[in-house]
Amino acid sequence: MTIDVIVCETCRQPDTGQEAGPEAGWTGAMFAALLEGVLASAGAEDVRVGTMRCLMSCRRPCAVHIRSPGRMGYVLGDLTPERSAVEALVGYLLAYGATYNGVVAYRDWPDGVKGRFVARIPAPDMQPLGK
Repeated sequence: MTIDVIVCETCRQPDTGQEAGPEAGWTGAMFAALLEGVLASAGAEDVRVGTMRCLMSCRRPCAVHIRSPGRMGYVLGDLTPERSAVEALVGYLLAYGATYNGVVAYRDWPDGVKGRFVARIPAPDMQPLGK
């Protein structure tokens, strides 16, 4: 099943507060490009990467939204355009893809994604957990 990762391309640089979209070559564009490369190396053909002008997680840049039909979706923030951060996200995406509902056991989370979750978004057709 396809997994979409939408990367915010207009995150602000935390050290300067200046907007840095793809033309400035910072978080969103750099993160998305690095993510595509790491996914290709991992053979993760079922993961699609796209960008969006703003995910409205401005206090926690760089932000990404993970979604897949019938699965729980997630927004993560505080990601950096560094290989270690991208590899942690890819590790999480591989675990996410192995689930039927998008809920990855905490013990299976790579260290690089722990503490970076902003929101959990149920799929439109998903029953509330625990019901």
